[in-house]
Amino acid sequence: MKFERYRNVLRDRLEQTYEEWKSKSYIAEHELYAFLSSLMDTAQELDMGGVVHFSKSQLEKLSSSSDNRIPFTSLGNFWGRMREVVEMGKELASYDFSEVPIDQFEDDVFILVIGDSLEFVSYIKELMERLGAQVLVAMSGKRGIEQFYSMRPNYVFTELDLPDMSAFDILDQIATTALIKRVPIMILSENYTNENRIATYEKGGMEFIRMPLELDVFVPYLLNREHFRKSMDESVFTDGLTGVGNRRYFDDCIQEFSSVTHRTGLPHTLIMMDIDHFKKVNDRHGHILGDKVLRKFGEMLLSVKREGDKVFRYGGEEFAALLSNTTAEQAEKLVNRYHEIFNQLVFDAESGAFSITFSAGIAQYDGDDKEMVLTADRALYEAKRTGRDKTVIFTAENVSMKRKLQVIIVDDDLFFRTMLSDMLGGWTSPDIDIKVKTFEDGPSFLDSDWYRNDVNFIILLDGVMPHMDGLEVLGRLKQVNDEKNVLVSMMTARTSETDIKMALWLGADDYIMKPFKPDEVLVKIQNLAARMFK
Repeated sequence: MKFERYRNVLRDRLEQTYEEWKSKSYIAEHELYAFLSSLMDTAQELDMGGVVHFSKSQLEKLSSSSDNRIPFTSLGNFWGRMREVVEMGKELASYDFSEVPIDQFEDDVFILVIGDSLEFVSYIKELMERLGAQVLVAMSGKRGIEQFYSMRPNYVFTELDLPDMSAFDILDQIATTALIKRVPIMILSENYTNENRIATYEKGGMEFIRMPLELDVFVPYLLNREHFRKSMDESVFTDGLTGVGNRRYFDDCIQEFSSVTHRTGLPHTLIMMDIDHFKKVNDRHGHILGDKVLRKFGEMLLSVKREGDKVFRYGGEEFAALLSNTTAEQAEKLVNRYHEIFNQLVFDAESGAFSITFSAGIAQYDGDDKEMVLTADRALYEAKRTGRDKTVIFTAENVSMKRKLQVIIVDDDLFFRTMLSDMLGGWTSPDIDIKVKTFEDGPSFLDSDWYRNDVNFIILLDGVMPHMDGLEVLGRLKQVNDEKNVLVSMMTARTSETDIKMALWLGADDYIMKPFKPDEVLVKIQNLAARMFK
């Protein structure tokens, strides 16, 4: 009740000032500075950290003695943000995970957290990152389902109640696929009833967990589940959805094929294949029909497979085939047969029947397994880059073919831009062409011709900038480019729940709190890139 009384004090003061300034065409910069300074002092007395941090971030841009005129009409975004901060008024909680062991997960463990409460989201995110996992966040059920299918997490943690649906509704849409892919789904809530637990198990969830967490019990439980999951991955060789071999089986078979080539001198060849515009199938027709497309592709590969060949689901909508005693040119003829069969398939949907194509890259073994995978993947990338629905054979002449990643830094602080640009500019990869581009504000970024569908983007977006607030930039960006090849991480020095929650609601995939350690940002970007290209 005391907090509500404090909030009313600030709310009244904010609205009183708004009405006083409403009749003016312009506000002097020193007037705005004085108002924010007074507001910050009041908020400090009332222990309202969110308001203090917001006011301080704005004061850093203003002068206490400037007579520059600020149009009242340009302050609309400021008033809206100020009201949001006052309404929330709380700082992000800090959590004590000192007793939690660090880096217990392997580097490739990826966790999706779905929740409307930022306290829940930040708590689980910090805990999982301490354990060594990579974490993406979704603030609604719809966004969570999209991230589940596009980013292929190893675990899903979700709150019970979300603004657009319940966790049970999420289970209805992803539980079958999660079972096939062996992805545990855990619902967390304070509402720990037998009814909710039963519904979780009946709908395909792994566990219903009581909040707040008892870390001394939960951490061993989670590590036990991870051990079980890894054991399952290592012992099962068939992809449950498509019936072809899985990634684990691929890793085993590629070594066997290499051994045969070294022993007999007979060639073998790798084909990497990717279904074209598969995300649009899921977006337009739903993930159930998307899964049907994947099953049909697997059936096609199995029906054409020759004795001695092996076919696999490499990840997501990407498939692979290992062809024994086959040159790259011979493999191309077989891929043409794949195209003839698959491209003729017609899928029925409520919005109308449709067909779909795929692209392929071919590489012949030349003494190194990893190099063969790398070159076949580069050839696949070139096939998609140059029009899709085609096949490219890797040769020495097109050795420059690499997947492309552009990291975009949007920050008005020259120091941060330069530091991040220098650090990321020094990152090299044998199979990824990495470029870094910087913008000093939101309008210059949005007005630029930055987007290409054959490039993957990771955007580091500052939350507080002049001319256009980072949240407004994010909102406009996601309206136009909410694509699988664009990930956004919001950089913010704010600790207000309002700002971070709004960013995640608008579609940010992650957030980074300033100040940060540059090497930690580099590792985060490298892990996100690895997931995008997986």
